[in-house]
Amino acid sequence: MITSTSNDADSVNSQSANQQLELLESRETYEDSNEGFQFAGTLIVYQLNGFLYHAMLRGRHSSSSILNAEDLMNVKQIPASAYIPKFSVGFTAAPEMLPNSCYLKKPRLISYDLISKGPRPNSIAEDVLEEAGVYELLMMHPHPNIATYLGCQVSDGAITGLCLEKYPRTLMKEVNPGALMKRALRNTRQTGEDYSRVLTDIESGIRHLHSLGLVHNDINPSNVMIDGDRAIIIDLGSCRKIGESLKNVGRTYEWYDGEVQQSLPENDLKALEEIRIWLGVGSSEFQFGV
Repeated sequence: MITSTSNDADSVNSQSANQQLELLESRETYEDSNEGFQFAGTLIVYQLNGFLYHAMLRGRHSSSSILNAEDLMNVKQIPASAYIPKFSVGFTAAPEMLPNSCYLKKPRLISYDLISKGPRPNSIAEDVLEEAGVYELLMMHPHPNIATYLGCQVSDGAITGLCLEKYPRTLMKEVNPGALMKRALRNTRQTGEDYSRVLTDIESGIRHLHSLGLVHNDINPSNVMIDGDRAIIIDLGSCRKIGESLKNVGRTYEWYDGEVQQSLPENDLKALEEIRIWLGVGSSEFQFGV
């Protein structure tokens, strides 16, 4: 059952009576019932007066919809400490004027309601710091098939984003513009284009990470960019040292073995094999997912 935190909601309603809320993130959510999974509402993250909030919108939201405070439930202000870590000495600060070729990766806050109730309420900020540390190591040991890091965006001594080289498109968009599920694409796609160079590039990037004692843990077509004839691995938010636990580490549905909860090199190599199967190389069956 969904309930409203009325004090927070009333406060936001009074603040925003004549102001438009700025929507930053949204995701529909569903509840299990006797009739199966039913739409329950839309989780949203929005900004008001410089502060960020997490809430549930009673209905669905479209790009043309106006976000009204009176339609919100379970409103929670997100403290800066939950998602903005302090800038560490020894880290690289990105230029204040970012180049047009820069992609600014900001922390995603759509799961904050669950995270805030757990044992690590500041885990989003901790994960930003961890990913920045991985990129700092890669800055000293770069590789052409891993995203180029330009440094941390810093404001008032805190990291507000990670600045990375921007690349044209993902392997997922390149191969699957219709956004079909993994098995549906394999069953309908006409094999023809040679992706051997892409697979070689991905493996080269993976093995470079492993040589540094790291495992990506979320290799999938959406985390591989295509730039001309070069493939580049992105999104190191799930990257952990070899042997570390993967408890509460985000990975992509259908692209990993759910039984494995440890950061191991074979996680990446098996995911690479899954991409190979997805691309129609050989006739093997998929390893992951139902």
